[in-house]
Amino acid sequence: MSARWKDIKLSSGRMIKIKELSIDEMDACKDSARIVFDGTDLKSIVGVNKAKTNWIRKGVYGGDFKSWKGGDGSVIPDSAMRELSQEESDECMTKVQEVQSLGEFKGTNTNSTS
Repeated sequence: MSARWKDIKLSSGRMIKIKELSIDEMDACKDSARIVFDGTDLKSIVGVNKAKTNWIRKGVYGGDFKSWKGGDGSVIPDSAMRELSQEESDECMTKVQEVQSLGEFKGTNTNSTS
């Protein structure tokens, strides 16, 4: 199986590799958060942190981490996620979402994960 990824530099300078997600993986990430309405008024948003973790776990393929390099098909472990500051974590989730598209993945790298 071949994985495609895009190298991204976060504002902090940390490099991460974001992989192309399947439609099913994107749907699972999108369905992690739930918006609750009271009639027509927004009451709350549930599962925001769960959704962020889900996007990062499924989308980050590797990067500049002390405890994990990735690139081997493994999921980013807690130890590497704990290396991210709150700002890096938020930006990481946003970048994972930005590089996904239904049609043509905009990454240029390929690597075998078998």
